[in-house]
Amino acid sequence: MNITVEDVAPCKKRLKIEVPANRVQQAYERVAGDFQREARIPGFRPGHAPRSVVLKKFQKDIESETQRMLVPEAYREAVTEKKLRVVSSPEIEDLKYQPGLSLSFSTVVELVPEFKLPEYKGLILKKQETDVKNEEIDKTLSTLADQRAQFDDAPDRPLAMDDFAVISYAGKIDGQLISETVPDAKTLAHNPQFWLWMRPDGFLPKFAEQCVGMKKGETRTVEVEFPSDFPQADLAGKKAGYDVEVKEIKVKKAPPIDDAFAQEIAKMNLADLKTRICDGLEQEKKTQADRAARTEIVQKLISSVNFDLPPTAVDEETHATVYDIVAENQARGIPAKLLEEKKDEIFTNAGKTARESVKFRFIASQIAENEKIDATDEQVAQQLAMMAQREGITIEKMAERIRKNNAFGVLRQQIQRQMVLDFILKEAKFE
Repeated sequence: MNITVEDVAPCKKRLKIEVPANRVQQAYERVAGDFQREARIPGFRPGHAPRSVVLKKFQKDIESETQRMLVPEAYREAVTEKKLRVVSSPEIEDLKYQPGLSLSFSTVVELVPEFKLPEYKGLILKKQETDVKNEEIDKTLSTLADQRAQFDDAPDRPLAMDDFAVISYAGKIDGQLISETVPDAKTLAHNPQFWLWMRPDGFLPKFAEQCVGMKKGETRTVEVEFPSDFPQADLAGKKAGYDVEVKEIKVKKAPPIDDAFAQEIAKMNLADLKTRICDGLEQEKKTQADRAARTEIVQKLISSVNFDLPPTAVDEETHATVYDIVAENQARGIPAKLLEEKKDEIFTNAGKTARESVKFRFIASQIAENEKIDATDEQVAQQLAMMAQREGITIEKMAERIRKNNAFGVLRQQIQRQMVLDFILKEAKFE
């Protein structure tokens, strides 16, 4: 088989492959034999029609099947012979076939980039604080107490900062109700029973401050200027007037933090509750420190070496990242119109993230090869079990989903990358 390799661009090569005539003829004969055994032709028993009759009737089908069999077979042999590490699916070009002659075609493939690994053993990483301070425990206790607070009617006095006001409001821009001019902004347009925590910028800019001094039953117009980067694009940069009525004034009364409080929420005394909280905060800090260390490792590695990336790999990762960004923002309630307006910004940010992700994949893969790191079937099974538990489905269903998406290889690589980070982390030094 004749194979030539030409450089097209960084990470891209063109393969020109020619399958000799004798091999083409052998493949043709095998396919023709298969057709003859399976052919059903009127006047002949199944599989007993003369070869000449079969060839005449199925000539084009036999030739097509011969090509369909030979092309991927020849491509795989060429990649193996030339020791090419391909990362893209082949697209066949210039396919030429004539009965009795050689078959030839070409294809452009993207390859794993060649680069020298940066130093990855003994990396110096920033040490993260994992000790828990008493103030952090007290803050957690205060949060728990706040969650169980009661809201009592305030004494007969004007509204003050840190109160909770039950208000009704309706916004207008240029004399027109926001509910009519910007239907998508329902929560910002009108609410007959809104709990306003009286704190700076607690709702809209300078809204709470302008309500200070109001009494129960009093009405007032509050002026609001929406920032130019306000998420609701139709309101960004505009001025609005809100007709506000105070219906109730409430003060928050949290329970005292004592043994009785600890017994109520955790069936233990206050000292034991503090110990439990300390253990939980410490574990959370250790998890955050581990995550920060891994992020630092990735950034150190990708910034320590430069090489070209296969465009297809970057494009695929970019689109996957964009999908994740859009899905996350939609889940947060960001309007589709605003996402469309920020499309270019989203793609730019996603492209940067994708390039870094793809670059680290190649670095991690090379390290895994050097250190003989690979995910075992048991680790894949454990990861499947964790994914199934998060989704609330059986392991069998999760496995079937991954199988349908041909994603078992991707899953194994993800586990391998985490193992690489584990290895580097173990070898790292913290300062």
